[in-house]
Amino acid sequence: MGLATIRLSASWREVHQFGFRHLDWLFEHAEAAQQPVVLTLGMKALGWPEFYLPEGMTPDDRSVQRAAAEQVTAAVRRYAGARGLRAWQIENEPFNRSGPQGLWMSRRVVRREAAAVRAIDARRPLMVTAFAHFDERLDRSSSRHQSRWARRFGLALPAEREALAVLRPGDILGMDVYRSIGWIDPEGQEHIAHALPDQLQDVRRWQRIARAQGKRLWVTEAQAEPWEARRRTHADPRTVAPDDAIELAAALRDAGVESILLWGSEYWLWREENGDPRWVQSVSMGLRTLA
Repeated sequence: MGLATIRLSASWREVHQFGFRHLDWLFEHAEAAQQPVVLTLGMKALGWPEFYLPEGMTPDDRSVQRAAAEQVTAAVRRYAGARGLRAWQIENEPFNRSGPQGLWMSRRVVRREAAAVRAIDARRPLMVTAFAHFDERLDRSSSRHQSRWARRFGLALPAEREALAVLRPGDILGMDVYRSIGWIDPEGQEHIAHALPDQLQDVRRWQRIARAQGKRLWVTEAQAEPWEARRRTHADPRTVAPDDAIELAAALRDAGVESILLWGSEYWLWREENGDPRWVQSVSMGLRTLA
């Protein structure tokens, strides 16, 4: 499709179950296609339920942290020689609450994993991601700081600030930007929440902060698939239309974002396989327009 960069994930669960053979296959084909890649590492992988931990364990358990660090080290040693690898992503939104249990990771653990990567490959940049500003309700629920007292007195550090504290000059702050999200209220009614108008201004603000520190900003997830309240509307979505992804990408480009990765490729292909090629067509045509 002509994508400048794609993101792969060294999922702890998949590596434990299958070894590295699936990821080896992906890297082999990416290299043959001269497709640049970013690889995500750690215990928190792309996609629900985010964390892939042994039953009853949490990110705070020392045995989990040791095992995750070992898996990170093994993956970096295996793929450090990949010619198309552009960057290493350390965890995925580690400082945002996510998954069914609302878990998050400490800065100490993320720093330890970053140090393990740098000890093997000091040449490529590291990336740490955060969920971008949406609205007050979602910002509050995704923050690891749930205390009203901490938020009232400015002690609730934004996930972007914590990510920048792990990164060094030349590294990348990733922001995940979503515009429309379906949700269900306590009475079971479905609603669609829309990002506040100042969302792109917030992206620009973090870009200025990152640049002042000698760091870069990418949008690592620009919403390009629906986020429905219930599965039953997934094929006929209410939150996002096919052209919305390119409109968002164009707005982010105009805001000066260096690199924009679209979230939704599996959805586009699923719809195409089920007789709805609009998503693939919209992205393919949009990429030519934006180039």
